[in-house]
Amino acid sequence: MSGELLNLWGAAFTAIGWVFFPFLLLPMLYLLWPRLPRLGEFVRTLINLLDSVNYRIGEIIKWALPLLVISVAFSVFALSIFGLSWTKLFESAEYLHASVIMLGASATLLAGQHVRVDILHTRYSPRTRAFVDLCGFYLLLTPVCLILIWTSQDFVRFSWLIFEGSPEADGIRGEFLLKTLIPLFGILMISQGLSIALRASLCLRGVALPARPAHIPPLFENAHANTKSGLS
Repeated sequence: MSGELLNLWGAAFTAIGWVFFPFLLLPMLYLLWPRLPRLGEFVRTLINLLDSVNYRIGEIIKWALPLLVISVAFSVFALSIFGLSWTKLFESAEYLHASVIMLGASATLLAGQHVRVDILHTRYSPRTRAFVDLCGFYLLLTPVCLILIWTSQDFVRFSWLIFEGSPEADGIRGEFLLKTLIPLFGILMISQGLSIALRASLCLRGVALPARPAHIPPLFENAHANTKSGLS
């Protein structure tokens, strides 16, 4: 792929990123001025959109897990019993494993299954949990993901420029796709973090929260039962 075309694509994605950057301020905007015309409706629509996209991605990528198990098991049995090995088969486990983690992380965040450092989180009231999650979005998740996206640009671009493949001659020629998962991870995590931050803003305002995707429990349970006090 030519450097000029890559630069064009990079400039386009950078421009798109700057266009969507102000959306990160929506939770604070709703928290401070919830009565802005159509803001509440837009926030709910955006929450449903982000949740649906990440949920669907998670539902698709989960099928890579049985493929990963089969790939590893077949590789081990073929090598230990028959003395056979295939580089592409060994490397396929790396690709499947990386895809599950990097693309499934946002769906895992949506389901609330990430390990929390804050062991007291489940004991907090819904409003306190919402405040903690809102602070976590702005102070931890967003800065880390933005740094990850920004610092990965150069080596991802170079990898695409040469269509980087496996160092092994008979390996998978898709190392550039593997490295592209790094900025994609950051983008998906920010999108799901934004959804949670928007829900937190609704909770702090004592507003009923939109329904979550199927099989995923509510976030900040009984938030709508809070009266309009404090920040309300």
